[in-house]
Amino acid sequence: MLPEKKRNKALDDILKVVRKGKTFFLSGHRKPDGDTVGCELAFASLLRRLGKKVRIVNAETVPSQLLFLKGADRIETLPRVEGSFDVGVIFECSGADRMGNILDLDAQLGAVINIDHHHHYSLFGDVNLVDPEASSNSEQLFHLFERAKMALTREEATALYVGLVTDTGRFQQENANPESHRVAAGLLEAGVNPAEVARHLYGTRSEKALRILSRGLASLRVKAGGRVAVLTVTERDFRETGADFDDVDDIVNQGLLLPSTEAVVFVRPSILPGDSKVSLRGKGSVDLCRVAVALGGGGHKNAAGCTLHGDVESVAFRLTKAVTAALPKK
Repeated sequence: MLPEKKRNKALDDILKVVRKGKTFFLSGHRKPDGDTVGCELAFASLLRRLGKKVRIVNAETVPSQLLFLKGADRIETLPRVEGSFDVGVIFECSGADRMGNILDLDAQLGAVINIDHHHHYSLFGDVNLVDPEASSNSEQLFHLFERAKMALTREEATALYVGLVTDTGRFQQENANPESHRVAAGLLEAGVNPAEVARHLYGTRSEKALRILSRGLASLRVKAGGRVAVLTVTERDFRETGADFDDVDDIVNQGLLLPSTEAVVFVRPSILPGDSKVSLRGKGSVDLCRVAVALGGGGHKNAAGCTLHGDVESVAFRLTKAVTAALPKK
C-alpha cells in the first residue's frame, strides 16, 4: 500500500484541482466494469455536491447488471467526445488508448487526474493517485471522501461497494487485504445493503446468459497436466443463444473451480471484427498481468486480459501456450 503520507499528499492535490475546476469529464477503460462504473458514479456525485458540472462518457456501454446503481443509466457511450473541460478524471487506464481514445487528454482537458491501481500503469496525469497494492479504485476513492471530510451518501457508498466487491472477486482474490475489509466496513456503515448488491450482481441471470454459460462450460479443455483450463464461446454460440457480451463475464471464473487449475484462459469474439477478447484468471502461482502486458493488454496478477487479432480458436491456442510457458516449474 502507498504510505499514508504519500497517499494523503496525492489526495490533497486532487482536492485542490477539484476545488478550482468548474467542468469535469469522467471516464475509464473500455468495457467498463463494476470498479470503473462505481467510481465514476461516486466521484460524479461528490463533484455535483460541490456545485460542479460533470459528464461521464465511456467508449463502451455499462454492463446490464450495474444499471441498478443510481445514475448508471445516464452514463454516455460515445466513440468520440467533443468540447473541452477544466478537469478530466480517468480511472484504471495506462493512457488515452486504454479508454478508447474518446478524447485528446492534452487538447481537451485543462488538467488530468489519473487514478489507477494496476501493476501496469503510467503517470500521465497532472495529479496521479496510483497504488498497485490497493484492491480497487473504489478503495482509493473511499479515502478521498474521508480526506475531503464528506460523509458518503448511501448511493455513493453502494457504488464504491460494487467496485470493491467486483474487483476483489467477492473478497476471494489475493488483493482482498485488511484495508479492503476496513473500507467495506465503512461502506456498510454508510448504508450499503450487501445482500441487495449481491442479488443484483450475482443472484440474477437471464435465460440467454444461462444458455451461453452452458456453451462455455461445454467447451472446457484442461491442459498442462490439469494446471490450465481453457474455455471459449464463438460467434455461433452468441448467434444461437441470443446472448450478448455482458452475459459471458462470469464464464472465466468457472475454470477456477477445478482443484488442479492454476490459470484459466477464456476467449470470445471481440466487438472489433476479426479480433478476439481474452480474459485470464489465476490462483496466484503465475503472473497473468505479465502475460497480458506482453500481448498488449494489462490487469492484475490474478485477473488480466487483452485483445488479439484472430479467431477464437487460434487465439485460445496462442494464449494457452503463453500461459503454460509462464507457469512455475514443478
